[in-house]
Amino acid sequence: MAEEFTRLTPAPEATIDKSKFDTRITLTALRVPKTRCHALMKHLKDFVLDMPRQRSVVNDPTDEANSRLLLLKEEVKDASFPSISPELRAELALDDLPLTTHELRLGYDYYNAEHVLRALLPDGVEVPGSFETVGHIAHLNLRDDVMQYKHVIGRVLLDKNPRLRTIVNKVGAIESEFRVPTWELLAGSPSLVTEVKQHGVPFKLDFGEVYWNSRLEAEHKRMVESIRPGEILCDAMAGVGPFAVPAGRAGIRTYANDLNPKCYEYMKINARAAKVKGRVKCYNMCARAFIRALLKWAATGDDDDDGDPPAGAVFDHVTMNLPASAIEFLDVFKGAFDRRVWGERNLPRVHVYTFKRADETHADVVKRGEGYLGGPIKDASVHEVRDVAPNKIMLCLSFTLMEDVAFAADDESPDSKRAKVA
Repeated sequence: MAEEFTRLTPAPEATIDKSKFDTRITLTALRVPKTRCHALMKHLKDFVLDMPRQRSVVNDPTDEANSRLLLLKEEVKDASFPSISPELRAELALDDLPLTTHELRLGYDYYNAEHVLRALLPDGVEVPGSFETVGHIAHLNLRDDVMQYKHVIGRVLLDKNPRLRTIVNKVGAIESEFRVPTWELLAGSPSLVTEVKQHGVPFKLDFGEVYWNSRLEAEHKRMVESIRPGEILCDAMAGVGPFAVPAGRAGIRTYANDLNPKCYEYMKINARAAKVKGRVKCYNMCARAFIRALLKWAATGDDDDDGDPPAGAVFDHVTMNLPASAIEFLDVFKGAFDRRVWGERNLPRVHVYTFKRADETHADVVKRGEGYLGGPIKDASVHEVRDVAPNKIMLCLSFTLMEDVAFAADDESPDSKRAKVA
């Protein structure tokens, strides 16, 4: 595992002429006694230099021991200070303070990424306005018209964000089996193994092999907080554990599964790192097979170790976080529950993530869910998670399974039928 990680093809080093950003600004300044700086700044705050990352008080080169230069805004050219009353002016002895000038030198390091890119890219080319981060990685989805400048963009973003070490761009549509984008390196380190923290919980992952979206942090927190201590979670599409690991930290026993073997490996790593390995059991199966294995009647013993899911397991919640297709998996619940296991307990509450178009209603989403489930959904709640695109909204459809959906029509599971025949 330690040697199997994504390493992208190194990117060519973009060259930036930093000298074109050298700027000199001549400012008016007051030469003031060192002991009076604070009081004067308080009363002259409307006139004192106010620039990001620039000090308004600097050493006086003519008398560094006793005086300082109080720098004024670029538009202030004298010491008239019209809003200062004559009485305050006399009290501050402003007329006794000599005026001088100070040359402020700004360079490439001063300007932010947007300013630099606007200067470097041709007129009319839209500067990328934002990017997402995962640990030390920034990932972009550049438009075609800026692709020829992609390495310059990567270099600038790397220079202007010291905590970043890798800048990547998404290539093509997501077509892989595990819904993981293809990335190309724009600048920085080619390794995509990183670590992120959500609500104090560390997650290690390989961003080239698993799916991770930092914008879902609030949703992960909301869902985990909706589950009461003592309840049991079945996380059928668990990824690297953003629901399962925090749930384990909250005292919630969790059966966590993902089809992607890399997600499974990192989920185990993250559960061990969070010291919840005893409460979070990890599996690597198709979600349908996983849920069916949990619900199967013939018990196979304890589940102290990861391996085959414990047959006949019970749970109070099911999360299905694969919005592109999770709703299609609802058919797995139809007639899959056995009364001998579930007859005296509440059926689980299902939380399935999906997308809806802007012109669809919540009722449309519930109806779509009923179509895949093969039965009615009553008292559903729909929580909108985030806007993915102008016409695409990610949401969570939550509902409690009903008996006429969960139990087979003749109150016998297929496995119990086979047992009778045997």
